Amino acid sequence: MGIKKEVRSCILLATFILFFLECPAQAKELYRWIDEKGTVHFSDDGSSVPEKYRNQIEKKPVEEEVTPPREKGKARRQEDKGAKGRLATSEKEEIHFSKIEGDVTESFKTILSIWKDGKYDMLYDHGDQKSRMAVNREEFSKRMKKKGIGLASSWETVRDIQVEVKNATHAYVTARIGFKPTKGGETKFRTEIYPLSFEKGMWKINLLKILNVKI
Repeated sequence: MGIKKEVRSCILLATFILFFLECPAQAKELYRWIDEKGTVHFSDDGSSVPEKYRNQIEKKPVEEEVTPPREKGKARRQEDKGAKGRLATSEKEEIHFSKIEGDVTESFKTILSIWKDGKYDMLYDHGDQKSRMAVNREEFSKRMKKKGIGLASSWETVRDIQVEVKNATHAYVTARIGFKPTKGGETKFRTEIYPLSFEKGMWKINLLKILNVKI
């Protein structure tokens, strides 16, 4: 008789577990109790348990059984793969932006060197398209010479270069520049911000920003 009860209990338990596998959203706990005849009962609703047996209720979580172990392993592997993919993408972006910063810094130093030497025709070629549409080569060279402002020599030319990369084609350079009157005078330092654009394979500066420099 006892064996039959145990078999029946196992069948009931298996039935409830299968039910929860099919309908995981409907229940999260299984309630177990034994009546005065020794019969084991199961229910997914605690309120359905007779009041006199509620003090002996055993709760069995079934949430962990909802997802088969094989599916859990697969999901975990997919999460790990996704995390590794995001990390790899982040590293690539960091390397990409680091390279852009280096390229922008070198291009900016080249532009300053040409500016310092007073080679305004050559400096015009390093201007972005928008500013070259606003001023032609001859006018730019004429206005630069008329300004009477050049860059200080050697180590005074530029300090504290910082590059902010907006995207693959736009960046801003913040630097402390040493300016000096071309006819002689004291060097004055100003912190300036210059926008640069990547056009036709090189980083180019806004010429109007250079034309508007004052000391």
